[in-house]
Amino acid sequence: MANPTQLEVPIETGLKRDSLGLLGATMQAITHIAPAIAALFFTQFIVSLAGVTAPLAYIIAVVVVLMLGNTLVQFSKHLPSAGGYYTYVSRALGPRFGFITSWMYILYSPLSGGAIYGFFGFILAGELKSNYNIDLPWLWWVFIVVGAPLIAFLQYRGIEISARALVITGGLEMVIVLSLALTGFFNPGPGGFSFAVFNPGNIPALSGFALAIVLGVQGLTGWEAAAPLAEETKDPKRNTPRSVMLSIIILGAFLVFTFWGIITGFGVNNIDAIVKSAELPGLALAHKDWGPVWWFILVAFASSVFAVCLATANVGTRMWYGMGRSGSFPRWFSKVSRYKTPVNAIIAQMCLALGSGLLGGLLWGSQTAFFFIDGLILVLGVAFVYVVANIAVTFYYLRERRSEFNVLLHLVFPVVSTLVLLFAILVSFQPVCQNYGTCPVEPYSYAPLVDGLWLLIGVGVLLYYNSQKREDWIRNAGAALGESEAELAKATS
Repeated sequence: MANPTQLEVPIETGLKRDSLGLLGATMQAITHIAPAIAALFFTQFIVSLAGVTAPLAYIIAVVVVLMLGNTLVQFSKHLPSAGGYYTYVSRALGPRFGFITSWMYILYSPLSGGAIYGFFGFILAGELKSNYNIDLPWLWWVFIVVGAPLIAFLQYRGIEISARALVITGGLEMVIVLSLALTGFFNPGPGGFSFAVFNPGNIPALSGFALAIVLGVQGLTGWEAAAPLAEETKDPKRNTPRSVMLSIIILGAFLVFTFWGIITGFGVNNIDAIVKSAELPGLALAHKDWGPVWWFILVAFASSVFAVCLATANVGTRMWYGMGRSGSFPRWFSKVSRYKTPVNAIIAQMCLALGSGLLGGLLWGSQTAFFFIDGLILVLGVAFVYVVANIAVTFYYLRERRSEFNVLLHLVFPVVSTLVLLFAILVSFQPVCQNYGTCPVEPYSYAPLVDGLWLLIGVGVLLYYNSQKREDWIRNAGAALGESEAELAKATS
């Protein structure tokens, strides 16, 4: 077992230290959640399940997410590293589990950008066509081809530039969306201003409401995005945990308020209008109440797309870098530029965004690709990561920090949040979801199979390493922790 005091020694890293403060780290997490996208893209589906009580479902979801955030906080206050979940799980359960966790995480942050670029291009093209009769159906791939290299360039130039961009764009989208919610309160639909959204007696069906909670939990994913930037954050053992909890609380309150405002704007007695809206309810409300300046919502979407793609790319590149540095991925990924940014990881991330976005758009169309990749494949992948991390935090504190073990923080919270995630995974499978009347159609129904196949491929990679006696990466996994070889050998023995 490693001596805890040894971990206070700064981690040896090629990344630029002390580049992010609490604000930058918090905005990294907030923009990774994508406030405008989370608030406005999934409104219809959540309301179709929870009805007028959608804001209540989100309140419960925030409580569950705070439990998940607690897991990351408990790790990050002792193990600040660019390896993120790879580092945490490797330390608690062993490098093989860490590798599989990161392998599944590839289906989350690194893969999300391309589909988001394309979906925004699709929405913009639709609005230009319906409002100004300008037909630009090819906009979806233009945004992918332009967006991915632009994000890569900002990443290459330094994390400080990325942080400033996130603060500006993230703040802009939140102000615009909050303004839309306030409009709903000032100009309410049938039923007027009402607290009925928080009345459990208005829950339409318990099964649908439970599923809405689960989807609310999934909609808040991204709060963990500050952890991989810990090596570039000032006082990471203090600021990284704070940024995690702040992002969950701020975005949780933001989403509850926004859903409440949109429902009020349509009318608490007119819920069917939201579910049956021909366009995104946020856009419909803006057209109704904002008149000629409705396009401010498109500005919020554009800002959100830019910010979330930059935030997810930051996470993906730090993950590639951490694994390349440890030896479990090719060392090529650990190269650092003169700006102290992981240049090869940035190139790989850009290529992945271009490939996934263009391929998904060509196969299914950019709208379907977004909900398939970002709405289901990524969500199921990150659910696996959260579950393994919950198991790992219990083992870590029982084995290495027994004196700090807390039943509530290190056992109850992980177990409760894990059960919620397992429910989410279970209802994604066709035979089970039929009981809830919400079964996805093709290609969405393939999502669990895609995630399962990706997991099997990861296991195959591990078996290949073993057959080729490529076990050096196991001995080097502690490099992401900044431990000495002797300390690592002691910790993994």
